[in-house]
Amino acid sequence: MKNTKLLARARINTILSAVYEYPLTILEAPMGYGKTTAVKKFIESENLKPFWFTFPDFKNSEVVFWNKFTDEIIKIEAQAGLALKSLGLPDDAPQMEKVLLTLADISFGEKFLMVLDDYHLSSDIRLNKLILRLAQEELDHLHILLITRDTTDIDFVELLSRGLCCIISRHHLKFTDFEIEDYCRMMHEGISDADLRRICEYTDGWISFIYIILLGLESGIPVGMSITMEELVEKALFSSYDKQTQDFLLKLSIMEIFTANQAEFVTRNENAKLILKKLNRENAFVFFDEKSSTYKIHSVLLDYLRLRQNFSIEESCELYGRLGDWYLKKQEFQTAYGYLNRAGQTERILSHLNIPENIRDVLIKFEGADEMFDSTPRDILFKYPLAYLLYIFHSIIQGKQNTILGWTERLDELQQYYEKQDDIDEPYRNRILGEILIVRKFTDFNHLPKMIASDKEIIKLLNGQNSYIALRKYVFTLGSPQYLYIYFRNAGSFKDLSDMLAEYVGFTEFSNGCGTGCDSLSLAEYALETGDFDTVETNSLLAIQKAETMSQISIIVCAKFCLIRLRIVQGRLAEAIELLSQLQLDMDKINRPLYNTAVDLCKGYIFASICHPKRIPSWLQIGDMTVANFYYQGIAYSYLVYGKAVMASKKYAKLEVLTRQFKKYFSLYNNRLGFIHNQIFEAVAKCNLYGIDTGTAVLEAALNEAWADRLIMPFVESAPHIIVMLQSIVQSNTNNKYVNHILTLCRKYEQTVQGLSSLPVHLSQREINILSLAAEGLSRKEIAAQLCISDETAKTHLKNVYQKLGVSSKILAVKVARDRGYLEMADMYPFI
Repeated sequence: MKNTKLLARARINTILSAVYEYPLTILEAPMGYGKTTAVKKFIESENLKPFWFTFPDFKNSEVVFWNKFTDEIIKIEAQAGLALKSLGLPDDAPQMEKVLLTLADISFGEKFLMVLDDYHLSSDIRLNKLILRLAQEELDHLHILLITRDTTDIDFVELLSRGLCCIISRHHLKFTDFEIEDYCRMMHEGISDADLRRICEYTDGWISFIYIILLGLESGIPVGMSITMEELVEKALFSSYDKQTQDFLLKLSIMEIFTANQAEFVTRNENAKLILKKLNRENAFVFFDEKSSTYKIHSVLLDYLRLRQNFSIEESCELYGRLGDWYLKKQEFQTAYGYLNRAGQTERILSHLNIPENIRDVLIKFEGADEMFDSTPRDILFKYPLAYLLYIFHSIIQGKQNTILGWTERLDELQQYYEKQDDIDEPYRNRILGEILIVRKFTDFNHLPKMIASDKEIIKLLNGQNSYIALRKYVFTLGSPQYLYIYFRNAGSFKDLSDMLAEYVGFTEFSNGCGTGCDSLSLAEYALETGDFDTVETNSLLAIQKAETMSQISIIVCAKFCLIRLRIVQGRLAEAIELLSQLQLDMDKINRPLYNTAVDLCKGYIFASICHPKRIPSWLQIGDMTVANFYYQGIAYSYLVYGKAVMASKKYAKLEVLTRQFKKYFSLYNNRLGFIHNQIFEAVAKCNLYGIDTGTAVLEAALNEAWADRLIMPFVESAPHIIVMLQSIVQSNTNNKYVNHILTLCRKYEQTVQGLSSLPVHLSQREINILSLAAEGLSRKEIAAQLCISDETAKTHLKNVYQKLGVSSKILAVKVARDRGYLEMADMYPFI
């Protein structure tokens, strides 16, 4: 058996051809059942060129997957591939819809197969969600094949019931008695019938066990001997190699996939390339992928080798350290840090990360980062303050709670250490103390006076230089399209807040321009919210001009949102819509998730305010929110927009329930504007559910709250919903100039809104019927069969529906259609 052979199994190729009939196929079996080999032989027989990715036994491999997948898409359609690469693996609903929309527009050609091998090693829930959504959307010619040992974390039951998923199990893969006989006679010509019967009986078609038994026979180990798989691998395979090869294999087993050069470097074996070629030629458990020029050790042998590993701590650390060095040379720092961490080389990681040029948020997401920073003695962390501060900073931003010691306490320790050290270069000491104060700001997030109190000291400590931690590229407004919304906490503080921010340049000075233009923006937003419309445009345009000098996109989005809202108040609605469309086009070119979400929030707010709920981005119509860190959905601003969307849709019972939930979200950072809007939502809901008196009482309370800061716009932009209640309030108190002023503006705003065509969305009866069947869980093919139309016609109808409803996927189309009552209409008419 010096030359391994593969048995041609037409039966398995026929089973695997099901991948063309389903958007998703899952091939599940324990190790050693020949899953990967079967798929490769099928691909070879079909002459396919699939996208193939094998997940390594390492965290954060999904980032590598996404980069390779988007590289593949670039080969098909460059613009789409670059857009997907920029978007990244979707974190939330708006990003998911953007990714799906981009993928839906790609012409994959026939039989584009995505194979994800060792999928059980993928631990990122984002990838699971994307795979399931792609299957649900049935994108033309895109077929996904997951090769996995375990499906526990894959929620495929609904897909299976809807005929969108196929499961191929170990029972399909295992060798039949006839196949066992053919394979054994091919590999071992002199095998006896008795041995064949025993192999069939003992192995139950498990090909790896069959292969090992045949190796054992060749070594004189009889079939049927009471022996474990590990013992059989030991006797029949491993022990047949010389000591040098055995040591080489054991060292290799710290990796799963590797190049020959990598194997030589990590093991320090000059004969690595020759040994690998010999192993590949003689051993079916070490194989070579010509396309990627990589070797892989089969899981059966790999598991055995890892059980046999008996390295000393020093040997283990050296191997993982060499592997870390390999990735450092390739400048794959995140992966390198993970292996260096396994090697126990904490200080090498900290030293490398302490270099200012290496300070990037992605680098502190390496495998075991939290555990490393928690377990490393404080005196070691203090030696590498920039690395330590970067970790603390991004942990705060991501909302991580530290059980070992709180972030404030850690910063206190670090500050005390550098204040007391006498043998430190003074400029360096000042640099670290300044960076500590910058990070400390975010422990007092959205308490502006506390956040800016240390600015002068920071500027002095940094001696006019830029921070290494706070960089220009950070999103200054944290994804919110309203800057003042983030920091406005207390009644009666709005004017002081605006004045404070109008003079605030500290952060911009030491962050290389991050936030440039925020001073003018704060003046523009304050003027708009309080009705001083004459100064809004000047300050908005000035904010844009300043922000453009430092590429501060988030400031530009906020300023343009301010201008759009102003145009509607001025009665220039068509111009406002044009500005909004241009903002969308501008952000599409940049195509970053945070800015895409911010523009969605702008659109949702505007279309809700002008009573066009059907033009609100679908995820905001249905409230598809995702709990995320500061940078997503604008510090609960998404809930404000969702409330406006529900109010615009006149779903008052739902709105009343939501107002109780919204209080919790706005309370987290005490967002004052969020509370005011929420009171308006409650007033509108109660007015329509329980009568005008009940609603008016709540609205009066909201007006009293808003009066402390002379707020105007939350009411004006809700004009069509509150104008009757406002009239009632004015009638009972005609001398209230504040409420009278709001009522006057509301009347004008309502007239402007009424001047816009309602642009009703009309779905044909056929489209409604198709959506109704989709809602029942039928696949596109099943819909076509039931309505006696072609699959292509069903696809065209669905695309038309997506366009009319302003959505990008079947799931959202069903949700929006159900929300608007279209599916109720389907029950009134027969399928025709």
